[in-house]
Amino acid sequence: MIYDLYNYFNKKTVTILIYFSSFFRRLKFKSSFYFALLLSCIFGVIRLDLYDFLLAIPVITLLFQIIHNLILFLDLKKKTGIKCKLCSYNDSVLLYPAKGKSKVDEKGSYACSSFDHGHYPNIYFCPVCKNGFLETLLEEKFQQTKEEGHKLYEEVVDDKYVENLEARYVTYDKITDDYADFLKDKDVLEIGSYYGVFYEKAHKVAKSYKGIEPSRHACEFLTTKHPEANIINNNLEGALQESQISENSFDTIVLWDVIEHLPDPIQTLRKLNKLLKKDGHVIFSTINMEASFALALGPKWPWFMDMHYYYFSDRGYVDMLHRSGYVMLTHDHFKYYVYLSYFVEKVFSLLHIRFNFSEKMRKKLQVKIPIQLGDTVLVIGKKEELT
Repeated sequence: MIYDLYNYFNKKTVTILIYFSSFFRRLKFKSSFYFALLLSCIFGVIRLDLYDFLLAIPVITLLFQIIHNLILFLDLKKKTGIKCKLCSYNDSVLLYPAKGKSKVDEKGSYACSSFDHGHYPNIYFCPVCKNGFLETLLEEKFQQTKEEGHKLYEEVVDDKYVENLEARYVTYDKITDDYADFLKDKDVLEIGSYYGVFYEKAHKVAKSYKGIEPSRHACEFLTTKHPEANIINNNLEGALQESQISENSFDTIVLWDVIEHLPDPIQTLRKLNKLLKKDGHVIFSTINMEASFALALGPKWPWFMDMHYYYFSDRGYVDMLHRSGYVMLTHDHFKYYVYLSYFVEKVFSLLHIRFNFSEKMRKKLQVKIPIQLGDTVLVIGKKEELT
């Protein structure tokens, strides 16, 4: 009995230390300030003293940054032998231990609108490039993960995504307008066309549009709705091997919420570099694990899941683009639109509560709402010659 209690509390202590370290090792100065401001407000309300409130902000911010740098210093001293998949640093550290039972073998687990949150293997963190990656990408598991991923994406059927198409069109209408300089009268390639939300407007402004999509169901849906759409039902690797796309053919290549799903994003970006014309651009949206929202939720951040192989940092984007033959031009917050009904279902799924709205209630909640929590970003890189 005593031994069991000792083990229980010992495990709990280790878990708390891991979560504490994982919070501070990702804590940027801006997030330190935000959390310091929040704590100072609470402190100020308790003390009812303006001077204490104003003094607490810089003190807490400084303290947080000291802890942050101390943890990174200790991380760099560790010898784990776990190689970073992006920058090749040899001693990545554990960010979060595995949680929940893997569901990668279940139909729909790799769908964009998957509700399988809170299931992931060990997540590792590189103290050099500050990116995170799944244990399934380690050398001995990499090929199996890659092959399973290809198969799962081919079989994706995402009815929930289709239900929300009208709301999602708003997202890409705005993107097409905001980034028209990279799309209007350009030869555009989209990696991951999915159900055609970007195609819907992009093909009207682009000089030419070509898409690559592994999901058979998504391709069938898109080409049935738009028979004229130039969509290749394949993954990028297969399309290149079968000469379905040519080098120096595109002005702009886009990847919307795709790059974190790729087993080797640097290798993919290098391949895309060769497909771009001189001074061409790559644009991608992805997740940011340094965002204050991600830090606040810790291991319960919804984007920690089996199908996301990578979790990027601000520094990580720059480093990844540089290694792939690009210079980063801009890095913006990414706002997307969904139906309120979908958002509510997502929130309840994070609480492990699954339910379905009645048809009447669903129609009432089909209100398009913007979502911008700071943990999704849009990045643009300009092609440079590969060395």
